[in-house]
Amino acid sequence: MHSIAIFGGAFDPVHNGHLQASITIQNHFKFDSYIFLPCKTPTIKPPTLASNDQRIEMLKRAINNLSDFKLDLREIERDTPSYMVETLNSFREEYPDSSITLIIGYDAFLSLPNWYQWEKIITLANLLVINRSEFAKHPVSEIVKNFLQKHKINDKDELLTTQSGKVFLFDAGNYEISSTALREDIKKGANVNNRLPCKVYEYIKSQGLYR
Repeated sequence: MHSIAIFGGAFDPVHNGHLQASITIQNHFKFDSYIFLPCKTPTIKPPTLASNDQRIEMLKRAINNLSDFKLDLREIERDTPSYMVETLNSFREEYPDSSITLIIGYDAFLSLPNWYQWEKIITLANLLVINRSEFAKHPVSEIVKNFLQKHKINDKDELLTTQSGKVFLFDAGNYEISSTALREDIKKGANVNNRLPCKVYEYIKSQGLYR
């Protein structure tokens, strides 16, 4: 069975945390396709500061030499806001017989009941939850707890050979980098070179982004 991993986000900007977590995930699971999916208009978070074209260019520069990773622009090219359920539906129509796994952070997982048509998401894909240490200590709501009890698995082969309906908690490493903090530090003129791919940092400086 063809296995697809989808890593969605604003990527404003994409940083080393995104890349290192993705490399760790891919080394462990070896998905047949690993897709970075930039969203167009976040429906929960504030609007992005970088334009769609700028975020796409940063992602292209970040994954250019990483052959396992690909870029998918279907959310950017959509006329409506980014609803993950609609995006997964389009992937499912395109790959009806594949295992599709959506990668999300633990914080996003805890807020899953706030997502548009959230209960439909698990019927379209599996969830690979990156178990971030700072959020792992937070209390889990009953609705999320029940959801986990119903769908959680511990076998990676089961994740790769099941089309949808499974949740796998995975420690992809503890990379204490956030796009929000990066933007704030760039605005202050701080050196953020060690938190960004070199080509991305060069692009940010050339564009005067986040100043």
